[in-house]
Amino acid sequence: MARILVVAPFVPHPARHGGAIRSRVLLDALRGEHDVHLAAAVATDEDRDNLRALATECGITAHELSAKARPFANPFKKLCYWLMGGSELARRRWHERAWQQAQELVANGGFDRVVVDSTFTLSLARWPVDVLFLHNLEYSMFARADDAGRSWAERFTRRQEAKGLRRLERFGVSSSGLTITVSERDRELARGLAPDARVECVPNSVDLDALPLLPPADPNAPPRLLFVGSLDYPPNLEAVTELVERHVPALRRAFPELVVRLVGKDPHGAGARFRDVEGVEVVGPVDDLVAHYRGAHAVYLPIRSGGGTRIKILEAWALGVPVITTAVGCEGLPAQDGGSVAAFETPDEGVAALRRVLDGDGERLRARGRELVEQQFSHRAAIERLRALIG
Repeated sequence: MARILVVAPFVPHPARHGGAIRSRVLLDALRGEHDVHLAAAVATDEDRDNLRALATECGITAHELSAKARPFANPFKKLCYWLMGGSELARRRWHERAWQQAQELVANGGFDRVVVDSTFTLSLARWPVDVLFLHNLEYSMFARADDAGRSWAERFTRRQEAKGLRRLERFGVSSSGLTITVSERDRELARGLAPDARVECVPNSVDLDALPLLPPADPNAPPRLLFVGSLDYPPNLEAVTELVERHVPALRRAFPELVVRLVGKDPHGAGARFRDVEGVEVVGPVDDLVAHYRGAHAVYLPIRSGGGTRIKILEAWALGVPVITTAVGCEGLPAQDGGSVAAFETPDEGVAALRRVLDGDGERLRARGRELVEQQFSHRAAIERLRALIG
């Protein structure tokens, strides 16, 4: 039994969003056979309570790292980090004490292995990293050519952050004994940063025991679409904004009784402006996601940025809810238009995709999606793969 420290940028409990689900699978893979310690960012009393609850539930030892409750950008710090070739975003959430806390924990903890969970923990690393667990290649998200509608200042900021994040991720991949990515695309990006590094892929996954295959939605009911995602994650907020402002009007012209339901945490109230939009239901965070998938004719995801693979798509596939999404939305997944997803890029194409789903394609999408998850994307398979890689 090894003594393992996992250093994480948030408390992965409860596991209600993609990052928390990934981190929890990592902990579940390690805790059965090792003495696991989790050092996680704690900014509020709620974080502290969640960390204690997670430690009790999983039988691990918890350590707090000081973080900021509302980490806002500081223009002066941004400029300083960019001039040094670094990323301000990667450091923004951490309180100054966190660097010393992490260093002392690693130096005095007697750990056999240290696992750094995500790019946003790499900025703390002043020690040899045994395993780097990447949720995304963050630099590739910011370097993506998706500038339409962005201001000059935002485009400039994204370019500078892409440079700093690329440098940080190159350091992490090249200096770690093992890097784990969540998609083959990200694996190739990581190997491009450090060709001699050991990089392996463990796909994102879902808990099939908690996600039963649901019956199809009532074909005679008004169409109901679902978007699941945390609105404090910029790619999700961008997608929801496009959905409400551009797609809902087109969808409701074709299907006047159509309703789009938005489900997910929204700690900063970004979704408040959508509450009075006709045809939009803003639900917020929920304890039971399955109840909201039940009766949905499809999930509708106009995603233009972000990276990794979308756990929201894996959840929908597992539950048998058809997925309508963009090429970026299903990036990194074995998704083919008409096979496992209905693809679109414009509002008119979205209307046509939904029409195909309602006219009969939905049943094929349901069956193929569930089959893919059972074959490739279960928690059980991910845990076995992580145990084989990390030991």
